[in-house]
Amino acid sequence: MESDALVCFQQTRRGAGERSYKVYRVGVDSPDEFADRMGEYVRRTHFDGAVTPPHWFDTAGGPAMKCRLAELGETLVPFSTFDVYVVTHKRVCPLLAVPMAVDIVPVLADAVRTREYPAADCDTDGDDPSLAPAPEATPTRVVDADSFAAPLRDEAAPGGRIEWFHLFALQAAYRLAVGPRTGVVDTDGEHPTMRVRDGDGVLCLDLLDVGALKRLHRDLLFVDYTPPEESDRSLDEALTLALRETARLRYRYASHLWHVRHGETDRRFATSARNKAEPQYADELATTRGEYLEALCDEYGESLTPFSGGVAGAALRWETGTRVDTFSLNEEPVFAHEPAAEIMARVDSGFVPEKRKKRF
Repeated sequence: MESDALVCFQQTRRGAGERSYKVYRVGVDSPDEFADRMGEYVRRTHFDGAVTPPHWFDTAGGPAMKCRLAELGETLVPFSTFDVYVVTHKRVCPLLAVPMAVDIVPVLADAVRTREYPAADCDTDGDDPSLAPAPEATPTRVVDADSFAAPLRDEAAPGGRIEWFHLFALQAAYRLAVGPRTGVVDTDGEHPTMRVRDGDGVLCLDLLDVGALKRLHRDLLFVDYTPPEESDRSLDEALTLALRETARLRYRYASHLWHVRHGETDRRFATSARNKAEPQYADELATTRGEYLEALCDEYGESLTPFSGGVAGAALRWETGTRVDTFSLNEEPVFAHEPAAEIMARVDSGFVPEKRKKRF
């Protein structure tokens, strides 16, 4: 699917207090080419006053918002945008917006259906093809509620297609819910559908239940996925790897929660919480979210950013003593003294280290 990135321009080069950013939405086909072009913009532009976007941006509608970095995650819809670029007077910082929602399998089962067709069976000709399957066309693959029957198998099992593809299925669902900007959309049927080319085929994503999306947790973490200097990996490759890694981790914990819902785990603190409203399941969900945060810390360490949103970002700031509107954590978050879930349970999203009580 076409990327739909956000670009945040720092508005002043110097000044006291927290810096503000103007945020623009832009289509990005290649992180490498875009970052190089923005890097050239930074080298040619003096950030002495208000900063305006390059002339080659389509900014007729003005910025999408103006905010501090610490407020950015509070305004983004999870899964709707993965690419965020922060442009300062020194550099272009590519960030991956990682949703902290882990209880995603029920949403995939109840809210989203995907159907795949050969391109030959769809309207793919002309300047503005509808990509609509022919009435008699039969999908080569359907992923719906039946695909998530417990225990998870085949495509829905960890290591299957859904482990990676859930990112794009949920992205399409959110865009159908809040207003799509990419793909071909059909709202004439029983359910709104987004159709996109997918290699030699056409992928149809149907939004079945908006309410299920609203139940997903809205916290986001931002990861700076810039490859190390000694790496020969491109920015495009680094982004793809980060998307896959974070998706794989999320789906591992999502699968665990799905098994808990169905009483299929022997984990010592899981008590066959078949009903998601039972207190045991709420405890398990909180613990699992904390473990997902710890797994991300193990994977990315100081590449996580202190302005990440919600209680997950607050837990990072608690653990590392880092103020909000900076780009780097003071230290690598390890949660050696307390589990992340316990810290997340007692901090609020507005936590700043100056207000932290001593842990010892």
